[in-house]
Amino acid sequence: MGIEEAIIQELKAQVMREGRNTGIQKGLEEGLEEGLEEGLKEGLEKGKWQKTRLFVFRADRKGVSVADIAELVDLPEEEVEALIQEVRLSPPEEH
Repeated sequence: MGIEEAIIQELKAQVMREGRNTGIQKGLEEGLEEGLEEGLKEGLEKGKWQKTRLFVFRADRKGVSVADIAELVDLPEEEVEALIQEVRLSPPEEH
């Protein structure tokens, strides 16, 4: 192998390393961005559900009917009844 071939081989290897490193970095950045978006979405959904649980708990405590609670939280009465049973056993924290 001549010097020119050795230089070409080294340049190819260097380009491959740089390309691989760039690909890894780009993949990490995209993965992090997607992870943050998914985490934010899940956090918002969890917060909304916690708010619904607290509302159902308070409404039940005040004697509001299951039908009225269901209408207010836009859930089927069966789900509201199950949620009432759940919050009676494990009340949400009130802030």
